[in-house]
Amino acid sequence: MEDTAETMQTPMRMEDTALRRKIREYARQQRKELRTNSMDALRFCLGQIQDKIRELECLDVKDVRGLASRIKRRKHADAADMYHLSHAFLQGNANIIVFAGVQGATQVIVKELTGGHVQRQIEAAECLCNLSLGKPYVCEKITNLAGSYLVTYLTSHEPRLKRSCLWTLANILASCRKSAKMLLQMQLATKLWKLYTATDAPDYQEDAGICLYLIAMHAPSEVTTEDRRYIAEHLQEKQPTEPGADYFMYIVFQLDIVGLDSDLICASHYQHFYHFFMANVELDYNTPNGKLRILYGVHVLANIFATSCPALDALHLDAANFAYALNKLFGFKNESLTLVLLRLLANLMHLQLADNEQLLEQVRIYDCPVRA
Repeated sequence: MEDTAETMQTPMRMEDTALRRKIREYARQQRKELRTNSMDALRFCLGQIQDKIRELECLDVKDVRGLASRIKRRKHADAADMYHLSHAFLQGNANIIVFAGVQGATQVIVKELTGGHVQRQIEAAECLCNLSLGKPYVCEKITNLAGSYLVTYLTSHEPRLKRSCLWTLANILASCRKSAKMLLQMQLATKLWKLYTATDAPDYQEDAGICLYLIAMHAPSEVTTEDRRYIAEHLQEKQPTEPGADYFMYIVFQLDIVGLDSDLICASHYQHFYHFFMANVELDYNTPNGKLRILYGVHVLANIFATSCPALDALHLDAANFAYALNKLFGFKNESLTLVLLRLLANLMHLQLADNEQLLEQVRIYDCPVRA
């Protein structure tokens, strides 16, 4: 029996608001670090820095409307304009609504993003990142105007530009499925997977993982066949100890990678899933990250055993260690987890990859609250 995202009775998901709050805090911290490094005066032409850099004054909707009208009139936003707008967007949704309502203002920021000046591109990307904290219609507007550039800049060699684009994409993916569909037509999933598994650039793995997690949560059916095939072919490049590994099993399950053509999923892939699963066993199921890893790891393994693929005959499964893992998970006495574990066990016994009688002797199914 195979699990699907649709048939799961109690899907575990991280709240969108928590992710957006995390991204918002990233943005705040970035601005704080930039000020501490005494770079602002040079970046925004605000004059020579004295011993301390003053905190920006709070900007209200009147100030934002004035800034928006000014950059629209000039058809240009300088560094100081974008700096002030970035902070204004962090201070409240009202400022975002006002700015988005000024026709032509967002286009000016996008113009700076797409220009040939790298520093302006960075400033514009940071500005759009904070603007994307707004409502879905704001995110859709950003996607229409700048979506292709946000995806393209994921391959940029400029760290701040790449980071800001990742955060902007995460905000958009968390808010607007229509925008997600548009972005996924630009091979976004493949680009994100490359960052998610890039061992030479681990600083981006967590952020790329969040974006893939949001795609898997909100728009799994919109991921193109080409992107899903690419992910399937490069599954083994993600290791359980790397940043963002918490999202791996969830992404694989939601995108139904195991259900792809058997020529893409071979014995080595199955072995990788098994090792990934075993690496998660020692985690605490009662924590959000532990639950995400364990529950969806069990789902993925149950689906693998349900395929009855001939390649599974080459899977090296240590019965004693696997029994230990099952006992550890049954021991959490969680109804949802126990039901999936029972399904996994039934699928495994049907395959007869291990000595069923010996396995059943070793597995201890605790008195879990499973309803009849």
